[in-house]
Amino acid sequence: METLGSRTLDSIKSDFPIFRNRPYLAYLDAAATSQIPSMVLESMVDFEVNFRANVHRGLYPEAELATQAYESARTQVAKFIEAEPSTVSFTSGSTSSLQMLAELLANRLSPGDNILVSSMEHHSALLPFRRIAAERGAMLTTIPHDADYRLDLPTFKLMLNSRVKIVVITAASNVLGTVNPITEIVAEAHKHGAIVIVDAAQYVAHLPLSVKEWGADAVVFSAHKMYGPFGVGVLYLQSSLGQSLTPTALGGGMMTEVTSSITTFAEAPWKFESGTPNIAGVIGLAAAIHYLTALGWPNIVQREEELARLALVGLLSLNDIKIIGPLTMHDRLGVISFTVPGLHPHDLATLLGEQNVAIRAGHHCAMPLTSSIVASGVARASLGLYTTEEDIARLIQGIKAARAKLS
Repeated sequence: METLGSRTLDSIKSDFPIFRNRPYLAYLDAAATSQIPSMVLESMVDFEVNFRANVHRGLYPEAELATQAYESARTQVAKFIEAEPSTVSFTSGSTSSLQMLAELLANRLSPGDNILVSSMEHHSALLPFRRIAAERGAMLTTIPHDADYRLDLPTFKLMLNSRVKIVVITAASNVLGTVNPITEIVAEAHKHGAIVIVDAAQYVAHLPLSVKEWGADAVVFSAHKMYGPFGVGVLYLQSSLGQSLTPTALGGGMMTEVTSSITTFAEAPWKFESGTPNIAGVIGLAAAIHYLTALGWPNIVQREEELARLALVGLLSLNDIKIIGPLTMHDRLGVISFTVPGLHPHDLATLLGEQNVAIRAGHHCAMPLTSSIVASGVARASLGLYTTEEDIARLIQGIKAARAKLS
């Protein structure tokens, strides 16, 4: 039997309640959201049942336990991405982190400045920076991808100059599965003084993330794409950048003193966390990190690469199917978008759903990319820890059945 570290695949799948309750489900939509293991749910219930209280406020035992668990989670996240705890702030997700970054950095733009974004960006990364560019009289320019659906690095390097103030880049595309060379991108951008923001939402559950290695100024990701709960995100800010920024979201818990005329903000990371946070969610994120770490990155990477290769081979064995993304496993994840001639992606997803095979279809919140390739959007199968060879086989058989039904 296949194993992942010292765990069998069957035992890993049983860690996720949804598969105990719905054993017939082939869930191939991890890029939209991953399923959640029991230990993560249990950690959140433990907080709610045994020491539910607000953080950084009360002096009674439950409040102190809540604060300790919350700050311990910050330390765990920091260790997970090779950062210092003071650089890690909690938000409600990647979308809110990117929105916050756009607002924090807007005043650094002047008319004629430029923001570079890749052609692969999710709307959450594209739209806030498009807005601040328009508001500040700056430009927003797209870094193209090449014929192999990888970032066009030579063109990116030519686009860089002193007027480029911000570069927004996804670590891994939620459509193409492409993994971008972040370390190289950051190094080139920094030569011209640009701030680099990395959207790691699709990356963080599948490959080890080191902000130390990347050298990026800001990195964002969400818990719900890495086996954690909804409503929790991480905003990493390089130390000197975090210290220099003035928070735009104001409220309780993010200042040290307020008088009738003066506000003194707390130090980072707390100055970026106004109001009551999602405490249970942050604790759940820490549990998800523990779960991933226990399985071990070499085991996770190897197993997901094997499954992604199996899926690519299986899809390519079907006549005329087009893969929208790299055809090799070099610098790509198990996020596989494709089109089936004669089948609208929504029809395909519906027919597969009737066979209890869950994929996503459409533009995947990346319309500038997908509509430039296929006007109707694409079908997408995306893999997680719990994906099995049987799930891949059911996808392939399901496509065959859908073709036969509509032929």
